[in-house]
Amino acid sequence: MGEVFGIDVSHYQGRIDWEQVAKAQKKFAIMKCQYEAQSHRKDETFDYNYAEAGKQNIARGVYIYIARHSMENPVADAEALLKNLAGKKLEYGIWLDLEDKTVEAKGKAYIRDLSFLYADIFQKAGYFVGIYSNRDWYIRLIHNDLKEAFDFWHARYPRNDVGAYNPQSSLRPSDSIAVAWQYSSKGVVPGINAKCDLDVDFDGVVNLIASGKPIKQQNPYTLLSTLMKEGARGESVKWLQWELNEAGANLKIDGIFGPRTKNVVMWYQGGHGLLVDGIVGKKTIAALKGD
Repeated sequence: MGEVFGIDVSHYQGRIDWEQVAKAQKKFAIMKCQYEAQSHRKDETFDYNYAEAGKQNIARGVYIYIARHSMENPVADAEALLKNLAGKKLEYGIWLDLEDKTVEAKGKAYIRDLSFLYADIFQKAGYFVGIYSNRDWYIRLIHNDLKEAFDFWHARYPRNDVGAYNPQSSLRPSDSIAVAWQYSSKGVVPGINAKCDLDVDFDGVVNLIASGKPIKQQNPYTLLSTLMKEGARGESVKWLQWELNEAGANLKIDGIFGPRTKNVVMWYQGGHGLLVDGIVGKKTIAALKGD
């Protein structure tokens, strides 16, 4: 279908004249629906902008900003967004914005698990889910599991950002790693009384459906120990057994590191280039986490 152009907006852009936006050939809009989890307050312009954009056949998506308060109870955060959406159709899906420094500090494995947790909730509600990130984050902090499971919307602007689109720019992400590019934060668009972010979708597909890809569930157990061997018991062993089952085992999750769990650990170690000793240390844990 070829490239199509869009915008992303929030209350900073106010109530938008979407007829003018449509005349400017913007085909999709990603909107802020709610404030970060400290309040879960709905963006005061969302309902208006959502409705008016729909009248112009502009595909609508939302982004959710995930930060410190979100991480305190991510399930409640995700459910709050669904409550604020109230069943609204999102042709362009929900995009996870994870770039806050408090999220970065948690590391790659945590970001992977957090992303899958949010995505699972949103996909079960029928929404397509993608991930928003800049290039640095994509390289340093985005786990390969996420790169395989999700579409990415990349942000990267020139130093002299004047709102112009340059398809030959070296800043343009490859189609193989991103489906969309936020190429400017200085956009001037008819019908909008403030500058806004400008985006391009590379394949022109803006009516997205929920992914059918399997979602990796977040481990419900807590890892409390970095060394486990036969005879160990407790929460950490349940964490281990759960992870081994995710890798293809069929262990009873009873928190007891018995002979069967040891045999499965050795099977896992042998298949992942680790020392086969049946002892779960830092390297085996890192492999289980996908670090």
